[in-house]
Amino acid sequence: MIITREMGTVMQDTTMRSPVYIDVRKAPFELYGFAEDFRRVPLDVAEATSPNVVYNSGHSAGCRVRFRTDSDYIVVHGDYSVAEQHDASSGVARYGFDLYSNEDGKQIFMGIFCPSQGEGKTYKESRLKTDGKMHDYTVYFPLTTTLTGMYIGLREGKTIEPTVEKYKYETPVVFYGSSIVHGIGASRPSMNYPSVVSRRLNTNVINLGFGGSALGEPAIMEYIAGLKMSVFVYDYDHNAPDSDHLAKTHYAGYQIFRAKQPDTPIIMASKVDIDCGDYADNCRRREIVRETYEKARAAGDQNVYFIDGESIYPADLRGECTNDLCHPNDVGYQYMADAFGAIIKELLEK
Repeated sequence: MIITREMGTVMQDTTMRSPVYIDVRKAPFELYGFAEDFRRVPLDVAEATSPNVVYNSGHSAGCRVRFRTDSDYIVVHGDYSVAEQHDASSGVARYGFDLYSNEDGKQIFMGIFCPSQGEGKTYKESRLKTDGKMHDYTVYFPLTTTLTGMYIGLREGKTIEPTVEKYKYETPVVFYGSSIVHGIGASRPSMNYPSVVSRRLNTNVINLGFGGSALGEPAIMEYIAGLKMSVFVYDYDHNAPDSDHLAKTHYAGYQIFRAKQPDTPIIMASKVDIDCGDYADNCRRREIVRETYEKARAAGDQNVYFIDGESIYPADLRGECTNDLCHPNDVGYQYMADAFGAIIKELLEK
């Protein structure tokens, strides 16, 4: 369809007046990763889980919008209520957006929408130029921003359409876990390991990483068990306050999931930052995760898989893979994508 002023939204506060700003919640935009209006988990589910999940599930980590256009520029305008600062996460990852073009089943990095608005502003806005030819695009949303609105600005008179390049695997891989799943430590919004796996395998994903807040509670496990998915990645070891909590919740969470999804593949993982903090307790945690896996296999469940977090980074590069000895940097996330992606690829291709 041709882009007209009538289809756009008049922005009350903006640095640019010429673009036509279109709400991403409207067709032909395709939103991924949200359960409801800019939330990764429905509010009632989050409230039944914990106040921290209410907060963290408002963050847009792993969420994307896809569309097709020949506009010679793309503007991203995001209104936000909360943008949390993490020492291990850059301003681009917190506030910015990443742009990729989708070509022949691959996503090609095109640039960063860098936040530029100053203090007192409740929006972030940025523009990237394109070649003005028709392309499919994916925009990745910020990791720790809670959005209240999101608009794509395009040139009047150009065209906007639904994407032609769909995901090869539209049924999503669902990742549940800690700040490491969430993406804290990544330099850009698209560099956490679920997003890297998504690009490598051309698969839809849902990121349910909740920084400091993934405790395997029954409410969130019941919700996850009700989602349509191709693979479930169960990676919350890091957030368990101690090994006793993990022992009480890990197998129980597996049982909740299996009661609703008897055949969905489950990848269970122990913490990648095993040498951060109490090593003996971290090793105990790894054995708890392994025990869930072995108990499930012994009971006849042949569709469970185990990843030992300690084996993910090369032994001589462990420190180089993190920002703070805990949260992965982009190098660490690539190694995590290697480990998880190898199994997920095999499962998707079955």
